[in-house]
Amino acid sequence: MKRLLYVFYIAAAVLLFSGCADKTVHSGQSAKQFRFYGVNNFEFLEFYTADGYHTPSQIRDMLNKRVVELLIEKNLLSIDKTADAIGIDVKYTRRYIGDNSDKKTYALSYPFFSYSIKIINGFNFEVKTVEKKNVPFKGSLSMNMKLIASQLTDKQYEKEFIESFANIIVNDIEKLIL
Repeated sequence: MKRLLYVFYIAAAVLLFSGCADKTVHSGQSAKQFRFYGVNNFEFLEFYTADGYHTPSQIRDMLNKRVVELLIEKNLLSIDKTADAIGIDVKYTRRYIGDNSDKKTYALSYPFFSYSIKIINGFNFEVKTVEKKNVPFKGSLSMNMKLIASQLTDKQYEKEFIESFANIIVNDIEKLIL
């Protein structure tokens, strides 16, 4: 009889604690979502122009497209007209190897990015802001080797720059809502 009672208590304890094992966190709030209409202001700089690379409008369009894709992936984009809006101002500085010396080349160097992200509520008041200036691109080891050898001469590398830049922006948007 004692053994049966002991088994009953163990079974009851297992059932009681197994109900607490749900690993889903229910906070009662859904993730914050924003309206985004694209980059507000896009400033493009370079010390001289080389043919064969993306135009400033192509770079702006690639950045807009990738930021929207990332916002959708992270469930941060809203079509609700009452949702807070994101305003982004961007400055992209295209650089070339030797662009500030007498020995100019047409091989790309790593660009600099500057940007400002503003969250604006329905009353057009700025709620939160993050601003970063001259954020350098950090390439992989193989890209660094190509950079040293002045082999970044294809516009495909600018796509990698923009991908990295879009990821940095969306990561900062996520930090703003925490």
